Amino acid sequence: MIINDSDIEGCMAQSQKSQKKVYETYFPVMMSIVRRYIKGDEEALDVLNQGFIKVFKKIDQYHFGNSFEGWCKRIIINTALDHLRAHKRYRDIFSFDAIMPTYQVYNDGLNKMSIDELLAIIDTISPVSKVVFNMFAIDGYSHKEIAGKLGISVGTSKWHLSSARRQIRAKLQLAYPDVYLAYG
Repeated sequence: MIINDSDIEGCMAQSQKSQKKVYETYFPVMMSIVRRYIKGDEEALDVLNQGFIKVFKKIDQYHFGNSFEGWCKRIIINTALDHLRAHKRYRDIFSFDAIMPTYQVYNDGLNKMSIDELLAIIDTISPVSKVVFNMFAIDGYSHKEIAGKLGISVGTSKWHLSSARRQIRAKLQLAYPDVYLAYG
């Protein structure tokens, strides 16, 4: 299915048919985004549905001509981050405020991996480092933006990115022992 301006206008008019079309069209993409942040299936679906409710409530703020999918993606990511901040098990983890130097990982082994294999490895790292890694490396947020959205310092954001890279590197070395991965 393809979403066009009339579908978006229908959502603005509260048309359930248009809302259903938008939901069904973007569900797979948006669910994959939420799953990068939320591990459990039921919890991820709940967060995704909350995100779509926000999309439909804020649809009048969408500016035609911009990417509707990109606009939805930002709302869904922010909903997942709001969910993480609101739950105690994540709040306790986000309170860590250590600063470590940032290293760059050179990884020629990734050329041999599928996206699913890489995402499976990323899914196994510590929760906060995973969130920071996803926001920085996949969703393109700056450390300043990450710090603001998660309520942590820029230094803590950098530390978690470094930690994520170290964890990913260690897991890649286990999976691909013949590939040399070095810090730069």
